[in-house]
Formats: sequence, C-alpha cells, structure tokens
Amino acid sequence: MSRPHPLTAHSEREWAQAWEAEQRAMDALNSQRGSWLPNVVEARDWGAIKFTSGRPGHAGATGQAAVDSVVVFNPDLTDRAVRSEILHALRDRPPVRRVLGFGFREHHLRGAVLGAILGAVVAAGVAALLGIGVVLVLVAAMIGMVVGLVLGTAFTHYRFKVHRREVLSKVHQVRRIAMGRARPAAPRAWSQVVEAATQVDIELANRPQPDPQTRQALHLAMWEAAVLVQRSSDHTGLQVLVEELSSLANRLGAGRG
Repeated sequence: MSRPHPLTAHSEREWAQAWEAEQRAMDALNSQRGSWLPNVVEARDWGAIKFTSGRPGHAGATGQAAVDSVVVFNPDLTDRAVRSEILHALRDRPPVRRVLGFGFREHHLRGAVLGAILGAVVAAGVAALLGIGVVLVLVAAMIGMVVGLVLGTAFTHYRFKVHRREVLSKVHQVRRIAMGRARPAAPRAWSQVVEAATQVDIELANRPQPDPQTRQALHLAMWEAAVLVQRSSDHTGLQVLVEELSSLANRLGAGRG
C-alpha cells in the first residue's frame, strides 16, 4: 500500500478524504480561520497521531503535513469512553461561527446562550426589586444579557481549556509527546519508533486473521517507549526498539506473502 506520509497508516485515498473534510471546513470560514489550524487525528490501537497543516488541500494531495503530537494509551486503559474523551481532547475542531473576527466553537455558543439568558434574568430581577420602572428593567435586562453573553463565553472557553489539559495530562492514562517545533523537542528516534510501529500496524491490518498477541506487545512497547522519552534523557533504547519493530514488520509482511 502506498502511504502519503511516513507516519500514517492511511491509504492515499483515506488520507486525501480526511484532508478534504478539513479543506471544506476552512472554505466555509471564508479564509477567516483565526488561530484554528486544520488537523487530522489518526487513531491507533495504541493511541493516536495528530497531523496539522495550514493548507489542507495541499496536504491531502502531496502528503506534506506536520506531526503535531503523538499520544499513547496506557495498555491497562480499556475504557472506550475514556479513550474517546482523550481523542476528542486532542482534536481541534473548526469554529462554527465568526463574530468580529473571532472564531466561536460549539462550547462557546452554548456558554454564550446560557450566559445571556442568566444575565438578562438576574439583571431584570434585580432591577424589578429596586422598583425602577418597566423601561429601566428592560434596559437592565439587555445590559445583563450582553454581560452574561461575554462572561458565559469566557467561562466556557476557560473550562474547555482546563478540561482538555487535564485529560491529556493524566499520565497514568495517556502519554502525550509533542513533536515538530515544540519544546522540549522529542528525540528523532521517537519519530522512527512511531514510523516502525506504523509499519507493524499496516501489516497487522492486512493479515487475514486477527493477532491480538502481537497488537498487545506493540502497545506495551509503545507505552514503555513514551515513558522513556518523557522520563529519561538517555534514549538509546529507542533505536533498539526501532530495529525490533522494523524486523517484526518485515516478518509479518513475509508471512503474509
């Protein structure tokens, strides 16, 4: 199978379709995407890889995309709901509305609506208790609605960011290793480990019979490698793992042939 990117297990068609969806999302924003960067999260049995590109159409056609980060699930994490939550936190969804140059996502809109309603009700209630007249009560309600809208949006944005950070930083459940220009930079050997694991994933997917034992061994190896990257400055063991995974991929391929 031809792979458009060395770290993806997708076929050329699957890769192109994923980026076409991001291109459509960017086109819908009329080139006003703000800080949002088109991205594709590719799930694996052992974790996921997040790719990013400012030109999704180009990425889909050429395979040129940056690897933002790699996450590895703890092998003991079997709860699908928790895994889905991690993948959801990793994905940066596009804004659904643009207002005054700012992009708003679904959680922003929910917070804005609830904040506006609560602000209007509270302000109108206080004004009514003060007995300042119907007109001023309406004015107070409008002011409260605007204030509530702003505060509701800000609060939900803050809560969303905190929740995402908490989900991705639970090291007993997941290890997230930033790549690309992130600092501290992941060692080059880590990229080679992910590429070798991708080769194994592809060979396992092409086998006529499932091989849970090999999948479990691969998952355990990826977890131990991710822990090593984050805890130790000595990454010599990663190169050994690269050789072992590459050899395993070759054996699986030969057996399939």
